[in-house]
Amino acid sequence: MTAVAGGALAGQWELGERIGGGGQAVVHRARHAGTRAPAAVKLFHRSVWADRAFRVRFRRECDALTALSHPNIVPILDCGEDDGRGYLAMSLATGGSLAERLVAGPMRPAQALGILRGVAAALDAAHSAGVLHRDVTPGNILLDPDGPWLADFGIARRIDATVLTGEGELIGTAGYMAPEVIGGERATPAADRYALAAVAFQALTGRRVFEAEGIAGVLYAHAHRRPPRPSDVSAALPRGLDEPMARGLAKDPRDRPPTCSALVSSLARGLGLDADAPTRAMTRIHRPRRRARRALVPVLATVAGLAAVGGGAVVITSVLGEGAPPPASPAPPPAAPLPLTVPSADGGELTGTPVAPGDLPGDATPAGAMAADVGGDVRVTALRGGWSALAPARASLRASDYGVVPVVIDGRMIGTLAVPPLVIDLTGQAPRWAMAVLSDASGTRALAIQGRFDDPVRYLARLARARGDAMVPAA
Repeated sequence: MTAVAGGALAGQWELGERIGGGGQAVVHRARHAGTRAPAAVKLFHRSVWADRAFRVRFRRECDALTALSHPNIVPILDCGEDDGRGYLAMSLATGGSLAERLVAGPMRPAQALGILRGVAAALDAAHSAGVLHRDVTPGNILLDPDGPWLADFGIARRIDATVLTGEGELIGTAGYMAPEVIGGERATPAADRYALAAVAFQALTGRRVFEAEGIAGVLYAHAHRRPPRPSDVSAALPRGLDEPMARGLAKDPRDRPPTCSALVSSLARGLGLDADAPTRAMTRIHRPRRRARRALVPVLATVAGLAAVGGGAVVITSVLGEGAPPPASPAPPPAAPLPLTVPSADGGELTGTPVAPGDLPGDATPAGAMAADVGGDVRVTALRGGWSALAPARASLRASDYGVVPVVIDGRMIGTLAVPPLVIDLTGQAPRWAMAVLSDASGTRALAIQGRFDDPVRYLARLARARGDAMVPAA
């Protein structure tokens, strides 16, 4: 490295004292060589950087992490290579880590939930952007007046090498590792949710879920043993916390809550605290009328087999106990379907233009599909039908090695996002494809949203907040 006064340079960052490290990297306090702004710089060991596969993964994930913008994700300032070593510069947290705080013992439930809620929001945002963390531990949760911040999104490890990174690093990772990852399966967002539940257990009880002897014992316990009840570990915790914690630490990833925010909300309810006030307020404003209307749709279809509004009204009077229905009149001839419109993010409708074959991923574009520009570089195509109408496009994207991940908005999974691989997106200009289904007064429409960076997810977020109850959960 180039020697300078006060330390060595990693790119434009002047390194100071060491403040952390592990089997793959060391972390230094640093300052920008020009502006003197403080930072923390993670500098990878030469032996790690010599691995070509690691370097490829590092550069790909640097792009993804730099694009992540969330108040609870540690801001990434710079990343690159200097003198044969990779480095990652990030904002410097002033309050240390959650691991350092937990040395003093368990936290008050309200205080712990404040931290967990921020970390959950960060993880859900990362999952929606196609990024897994893979190493959610108290040491990677930084405390700051602007935080909490979630740091270290697994750049320093491949999934298949997670347990081979050196004894010190392994112990910290093993204590929060999901059973399916220990068993050799690929990590998914559910693995991050398991790790967050393990962090919550430690923050509330003051001890890790499993404290077996040695690394092998910890891994075996996470894979096979039933986790202890929090109320058995700490008499100060209510029994109501036991069930939601058990769900978060479920061996089968399908049994865990659908999002990190949902996990934290369930823990809050188990503690008798309110973690969902904003969600419930939105529910009172937007949901009752639409929910009641949608709940009747299966009844109409099952009892009468009719789609016409008149037939539906007859069935409603019978179901609600308002007397026998009047004699049925002859069914009107089926009406021609209305032209498709494209929903705008503010709740309106846009008149689109017909979509030509080849405009969407897949072999064919259904007749009648319409597309419109909804702002910026985002283009939305509306197709008749539900998630099955999007199957050809989704299959085509997967065949092109796009990574397909769920989109979570306000704790609800409302769509999917397909992110291009590095070989396709060398310049960062390749499109992302978000998929969603909207069922409202205009009918059921499948939406294919094309855009760059996080623009498709921004559109989906605005659409979900404008018509939340009409969004059909991702299939």
